[in-house]
Amino acid sequence: MIVCWHFLGPQWRHRIPTSPAYSESPLPKYWSVSGKSSLEGVTDFKKLANLSVVALVFYGRPPTVSLLDCYLKRNLVENGGILDQVIWLARTKKEEDLEWLDALVDTSPSYTRHNLTFEDKDYRSAYDIIQNGTMYVKIDDDIVFFEDTTIPSLVSTRLQHPEYFIVSANIMNQPSLSWVHQHLGAIKPYLPEIEPPLGLPYIDSNSSNYNFTTSGNWRASELPVWDGPYTFNYTDYFLQHPNGPNPGHRWLPLETFNTDGTPIMDTAYDAFSQGLWQWQIAAQEHYSFFDNLEKNELYKYKVHMWDYNYARMGIQFVAMMGEDINLSKPIEEEDDEYYFSEVMPYTTRRHGIVDGRAMAAHYSFEPQREGIGSTDILDRYRAYARENICF
Repeated sequence: MIVCWHFLGPQWRHRIPTSPAYSESPLPKYWSVSGKSSLEGVTDFKKLANLSVVALVFYGRPPTVSLLDCYLKRNLVENGGILDQVIWLARTKKEEDLEWLDALVDTSPSYTRHNLTFEDKDYRSAYDIIQNGTMYVKIDDDIVFFEDTTIPSLVSTRLQHPEYFIVSANIMNQPSLSWVHQHLGAIKPYLPEIEPPLGLPYIDSNSSNYNFTTSGNWRASELPVWDGPYTFNYTDYFLQHPNGPNPGHRWLPLETFNTDGTPIMDTAYDAFSQGLWQWQIAAQEHYSFFDNLEKNELYKYKVHMWDYNYARMGIQFVAMMGEDINLSKPIEEEDDEYYFSEVMPYTTRRHGIVDGRAMAAHYSFEPQREGIGSTDILDRYRAYARENICF
């Protein structure tokens, strides 16, 4: 269930959309999840009987995949969802990680592993297995949250609008959309906790021992208010502490109503803005997301549709038809994001758009990884999933 909000004069008002991707039942306490172990009855969307929907997941990071697995299983056909199959595209040469993937694949008959031939960041071989007549939902392996309605909404939008080449989810922590979310008022004022709290256990969410535990705490309402000097300057601070104050550190809310003096002010509407390079911006976005999630206010991120008009668009969570991917071959660019979000939309004159109702959270980009890994953010997503998503 999802709510679409419209600005009418000086107030926000809401209505329930009539799109077949959404149910018209009353709002549950948390409309990001169904409150059930399956997705039966969560949406009114019914996919076509002859349409196969397959998730393509680029695999390489077990800590985040152990989370994503819970969301994907909820969305399988056997659990009331619309995913017929999940293909794990193995993009790692670490034997331990591949063994872990094999154990994961064994947990569901709808899971399969496909090995890729790859060098560096060339993703083209991943698309050799594409079949016409199939809807593909390409997902990065560090998507750490998405709503029950996200995949049905993406698939429904792409089916209803064949004039679009590619349809993306509304990604939290994606450079251009960071700017959009900031201007929609979704980002809250947060700064890093300078002094480590006494007695708080540190959970290494990025541990390579595959025993992914959690401290069990994701709610922003349980955080203390940030208590730092009035003269605090985050730019100077992160020059001295490039990876934050201490391992597993938290970010805390400020007693203010605006984001002045916080990292999100550095973002811009650009695929290569500071929202890509500065992990501090991502950390503020993640903590804002927990805040909005707990308050049932994810509507703050949402628009009906955002048209990229041939500009570069992130493809962390996108829907494409197999025919369109195959007609794009040979894929001439190693950068599949550039090729599918810029080259092919411009060539075909079919835009790439964001389905603003299909919410998902992206953990980190490569330049952000070390800094984000110094926080407790992944542990908080794990705590949320264990409480609300995992069977």
